[in-house]
Amino acid sequence: MSPGPAKSFDPDLALAQARDLFWRRGYDGTAISDLEAELGIGRKSLYDTFGGKRALFLRALEQYTDTVIDKICAGLDDERSAPLKNLERVLGKLRDHHGSPDSVGCLLGVAMAQSGTHDAELSELLRSYLLRLERAFERALRAGQADGTVDPGANAKDAARHLVALTQGMALLGRVDDDPTRQRSVVRDALRALRA
Repeated sequence: MSPGPAKSFDPDLALAQARDLFWRRGYDGTAISDLEAELGIGRKSLYDTFGGKRALFLRALEQYTDTVIDKICAGLDDERSAPLKNLERVLGKLRDHHGSPDSVGCLLGVAMAQSGTHDAELSELLRSYLLRLERAFERALRAGQADGTVDPGANAKDAARHLVALTQGMALLGRVDDDPTRQRSVVRDALRALRA
């Protein structure tokens, strides 16, 4: 049996475009017709390549985590600078991004806002992605405690969970907030509480 015709579109580019559409509109707010228009491909190609809207959404979440979330984690793990500086830089970038007028928040947060506990597969995926972020914060905090810049009395695991919740809150607020000073104050206070 001979293979079908070559794809007339780039699946990786289409996945990134779908990710951004889901990011802006959420899963529920994105119809198959929206995906067809955004990606510039027909329904059959979309289904043949990605397996449908839900499968495409799950792949978009994975792609988001493997790029955006992993970039945040890499920034926290950066051995070229001190752990507290990494925390300050990462939180500062998130503050600036979510405090800008064009912020669309975090795709994980958008997905969490629309998912329910009845969707066990999606809930498990989202928990695993958030755990990846939590562990990166915890590593940075423990390294900061080791070098004396982070409060040694702080519970690193609890503080890491707090930072995940804080950044998710910042992302959601960034979708509607028109006051960037709010983002600055929450980051400033979080860092103040962590410093030795």
